[in-house]
Amino acid sequence: MIAVVLLLIAMAALLVFAWVSHRAFSPLVRLTVLRSVKFRWHLLAYVLLQFVTIGYGYMIPNASQLGFGASVLAAGVVLLGAASAPVSGSLLDKFGPVRPMFTAMLADLRAFASKR
Repeated sequence: MIAVVLLLIAMAALLVFAWVSHRAFSPLVRLTVLRSVKFRWHLLAYVLLQFVTIGYGYMIPNASQLGFGASVLAAGVVLLGAASAPVSGSLLDKFGPVRPMFTAMLADLRAFASKR
């Protein structure tokens, strides 16, 4: 019941914001940009990307721990690997695919071998 009431309050606040924004001389956000179909598709892609990012941040450690039996440290290292993608990409550009991938495979093998 509380969630429904809060949702109704949020919708009413959004309508008031849109009305004030439409009437203002210099609005905080120009809502007329939402008339563009291309912009709406890009906005939808951005919102869905946020959901995917949050989902991966939840699913990767849980799959590592529950599905593969990894430790908390190993799950954190997997997330650290995902967070270091820009650095990994620059290393890939600089050295080619073999050296960075081989180094990562050795690090993974060493981490999982020490667990057993």
